[in-house]
Amino acid sequence: MKARSTDKMQAISRSWRGACALASAWLLLAGALPAGAATSPPPPPPPHGSPPPPPSASATIPPPPPGQPGPPPPANATAVIVPAGPPVVYGPPPPPPLPIGFRIAYAPFYAAGLVLHYGLYYLIVAPVEVLGRALSYGVDGGVDRGGDQH
Repeated sequence: MKARSTDKMQAISRSWRGACALASAWLLLAGALPAGAATSPPPPPPPHGSPPPPPSASATIPPPPPGQPGPPPPANATAVIVPAGPPVVYGPPPPPPLPIGFRIAYAPFYAAGLVLHYGLYYLIVAPVEVLGRALSYGVDGGVDRGGDQH
């Protein structure tokens, strides 16, 4: 009986170690890849009514030398006015902390709330949980103590 339980524990330990090793290797490989290595979806199309992209011929014009202004814009260039984004709305500032007199007056009610909350938990909920565990595991508590004594 004891040999079977030891073999079972060793098998569980081996499978647990294998699963941890596999998960560690996967996380290590996932962390080694750069953030942009995964294929990303193509950029969304421009919104309707936006100006067309600049012609590719403008890419062949070299930039002006440093210190000199660039060439003037072409005659058919149009100015594009970009509307401002939505206005930023700020909420009211947080209220100031309560004065010390109010804190002292509120303290007994706060303490009573803590006693009620945790007192109910430790007087009602926790004993029910312990009783449920005791009923489900039995007298031995799920632990084999000393082999075949029954």
